[in-house]
Amino acid sequence: MAGRETHFELFLRKNPKSSWVLSDAVPDRQKAIDKARQLVKSYPTGGVRVLKEERDDATGGYNSVVVVSVGNCEEPRRQSRRDFGNLAASTCVGPADLFKPEARKTYQEVMPRFLEKNRVLPGELVFRTDLLEQLEAGGSDITQAIQRVAIARSGGGDDLHAIARQLHEMVSIGINNVFKDRKAGQFLTFDKPLVQIVREARKKANPNLAFSSALADRLKRAPNWRDKLSALLEVWEEVETLDSADKNFCNDILTHYFSEWIEAPNTLTHMIGDTDHPAQMVDRLISVLEPEKSDSEGVSASQPPATLQTLSRAISRGVLPTARNRIISLIFEQLSSNKRLFPADLQSEFDLLKNFGDRLVKLLGGQRQAEMYEAFCKRSKLLMTIDTVEAYLEKFDMSERPGKLLTLSANLAGEEAKSRLVSVLRGYISQPQYEVSILGAKNPVMTLSSLRTTQLALMSSKLPAQDRLHGARDIDTLGVRLIGQSQLFRTMVKKAGTPERAALALFRLAAEALPHGQCARLAAGTATRILQGEDTKSRLAADPDMKLALAQLARSAQLAGDIELAS
Repeated sequence: MAGRETHFELFLRKNPKSSWVLSDAVPDRQKAIDKARQLVKSYPTGGVRVLKEERDDATGGYNSVVVVSVGNCEEPRRQSRRDFGNLAASTCVGPADLFKPEARKTYQEVMPRFLEKNRVLPGELVFRTDLLEQLEAGGSDITQAIQRVAIARSGGGDDLHAIARQLHEMVSIGINNVFKDRKAGQFLTFDKPLVQIVREARKKANPNLAFSSALADRLKRAPNWRDKLSALLEVWEEVETLDSADKNFCNDILTHYFSEWIEAPNTLTHMIGDTDHPAQMVDRLISVLEPEKSDSEGVSASQPPATLQTLSRAISRGVLPTARNRIISLIFEQLSSNKRLFPADLQSEFDLLKNFGDRLVKLLGGQRQAEMYEAFCKRSKLLMTIDTVEAYLEKFDMSERPGKLLTLSANLAGEEAKSRLVSVLRGYISQPQYEVSILGAKNPVMTLSSLRTTQLALMSSKLPAQDRLHGARDIDTLGVRLIGQSQLFRTMVKKAGTPERAALALFRLAAEALPHGQCARLAAGTATRILQGEDTKSRLAADPDMKLALAQLARSAQLAGDIELAS
């Protein structure tokens, strides 16, 4: 066991309505547990699961075992629309708390529409007097936000109204303090070199508040999500030129703004830009995470927007620590959805899935394998519905459809989807229309050879073994019917001229052209019977070359008679 590769992954759920996302991976068990306990302090209603990931030498994958669960890791119960008990921490007890990062995270949950409408981050909002005036004048956004927090705090108890009144009073004082502090010169504008702004902020009564106000002023001049991220990146790049103490001071504050940016409503959607179909969206999301951009194989009808370059730069520099996991989760959500990624063509969609899968494996390595596999299984299952498959196969001739269907199997994930494909395949083989196209063939040998090709493709695929065998037998049975109806063997014997030549042709047919199984056995049996005549035996005794050729082909024909060897 000492030689096996093991690490511990921390999966965080910020609150019971959030998705589980990978937060960290560490090599030591106790450090992982300690990190989980520390992490859950930032999300009192959330939970952290520590999973032990141990590499399986046989498969090359990882086996996952839950080591410990910290916080609220239970599955959420269905709640009414007005149940806001699962909001992130709303622990403000005084007006000053409204400016802290913990409170600002709550703003994104209780007033998402206002923030999205004005393209503003919570850390920007609390210093923007123009937006605070707008909030006060409108009234409804603040009132609804306070009601949600009050419901969360009261747990539906009788003190709901009292808590709401206290919160209203606290928010009112907090907004008034913003106007007072600005008037008193406690806020800064971002109109000087960064080193000078930091120097002035350190002279203020609350340096953190002063520097945050300067960042808010800088973000005010960035009207959209891309410009805001670019502005934060520019500040961060300038911070890297400061001395150690100032760098730490700035980065401690900047970190919260970067986090707010990635958590802002629909941020990623705006950065990705308009897409023609979900596959294009997935392609762009993956490209954001790739250090070297992959050839998208025709996924994008147009060049990705420049916004993605900004996002990719931020992620590669490590200033958006949660962005990578969030983007990966969004990719898995798209793959697991009930919408077609590329509705125009089923084969193209499977080709794209192969492209996406290869790129994700390269990006993730051994991480989040179970999630990725589940997402691709759901996608494969969705695509293997009767309606979807029939719509794809309609453009091909009836006789070609089973073979075209089998080409899809290479990129299927999950046993259920694979079994569905075989079921659809067997259904086509037994359809009267398909039988008519096979049994009415003008060239039985070519048709039987085509059946053999389909059968071999089926048997050599990665579809379930028992399903492969059943499908192969169905193809063999149809081939037997064609042999009987076309009287193929009788025709070949007549054309051969001599029994030994007829036997040679039948053995070769069984070994090289007929479906494996009963078809091959019938041809080999007929050939063997032809060779039983005394005259034939005498001629073969005088012709050792013909005798050797017949013996070799007879062995090949015998192998073809065993359908389970077709793979």
